[in-house]
Amino acid sequence: MTWYAPYPLALARGEGTRVQDVDGNWYEDMIANYGALAHGHNHPAIVAAVAAQVARGTAPGGPTPVQYEHAERLRSLNPSLERVRYCNSGTEATMWAVRAARAYTGRDLIVKIDGGYHGTHEWGQVSAFFSPSRTTPARLEGLSDPQLAPGVPPATAADVVVVPYNDAAVVATVLEQLGYQVAAVVVEPVLGVGGGIPSAPGYLAELRRLTSAADVLLILDECATLRLGPWQVKHGVTPDLTTHSKIIGGGLPLGVFGGREDIMSQFDPAGPRPTYHASAFGGNSLSLAAGSAALDHFGKDEIDHLDRLGERLRRGAEAAAAAVGVAARAVGEGGLSYVHFGSTPPRDVADTARLREGRRELRALLHLSLLHAGFLTAPHGLLCQHVLTEPEQVDAFVEAYGNALDTLHPYIASRHPELITGPGTASRPGAR
Repeated sequence: MTWYAPYPLALARGEGTRVQDVDGNWYEDMIANYGALAHGHNHPAIVAAVAAQVARGTAPGGPTPVQYEHAERLRSLNPSLERVRYCNSGTEATMWAVRAARAYTGRDLIVKIDGGYHGTHEWGQVSAFFSPSRTTPARLEGLSDPQLAPGVPPATAADVVVVPYNDAAVVATVLEQLGYQVAAVVVEPVLGVGGGIPSAPGYLAELRRLTSAADVLLILDECATLRLGPWQVKHGVTPDLTTHSKIIGGGLPLGVFGGREDIMSQFDPAGPRPTYHASAFGGNSLSLAAGSAALDHFGKDEIDHLDRLGERLRRGAEAAAAAVGVAARAVGEGGLSYVHFGSTPPRDVADTARLREGRRELRALLHLSLLHAGFLTAPHGLLCQHVLTEPEQVDAFVEAYGNALDTLHPYIASRHPELITGPGTASRPGAR
């Protein structure tokens, strides 16, 4: 994720909405550690909370008041979290949410989205939009064959059914034929690594209806989309289980999985047959203190601010591309955006793959052009804002984005003429 040619930046510090590399160059941070830093760098309230907690202890090895304080704040943002358990990352959170679903239902199959990213555990690395080492046959005719990351055994794919994003009809077919074996459907409200694709209107509501009818659990992976409101609260779709990470730790490692009380009660060690969950650093006090301070400064005003910034960025980026005669689209929701080359926005990961095909060098040149202009972005196109970001900083990025496309116009005209919609100033004699 953080590597790119000719060499990746080595970052020395962060300050506000900027980062500095080891050579002393400053960049406006437009990725916020891939969405994990909603509050920018060195937010004073978070710094103060961490300093105070260090003096009290970091991971004492037992229940602490700060766990309950953080959980109450988190539940105020997401009321579907009737009970929660803490871990160290989004990878652990999704792993444990699926473990909870399998233990609760007594079934093994998981339905996941083609291109959905849920971390680096075994089943999370099935069809997660990477170059696979091998594939295995799909369980049902018409479905894509599961793709396995290097090191993931074929046995893992035997318990995973892969379906396309934004296609509820396929999920209906899978549940009709295999529902008695399915523990849960797990899905991101915005397909992050797969291209920043928002769920289509009504798609997740239909998944909620289908899973409820089939007595299958619905898991919303909101590790990235908590910064949107969270998504389920903003759009009124209540899952059985939810995962959160990234911004809930205020810049420190933290994950959480939770949801319905009857499902989560299986982890109660006083129960008759408890599901075992342990973690030496899960819910450590330092991360929770930082996270509580972060959540104290992440309410409706901050979410609305990120919504406005994201919309401003997406509209501006598309207008800048059109102005220089390059076909490019910006997709996303709230302060979570993604830029693509092409005239039609992607609907699923297959569309994203088509939009990227043969254009790796072009995307790399855009990324490096923006770095030279003083903007740190993700090579694959992800853009995230901080609550400290101002509209003027978004406008400066949009201008740099347009200038980069204009500079690249001759290259694009030569290598990717299908993306040219009009003349750019860079293509005229005497222009740079």
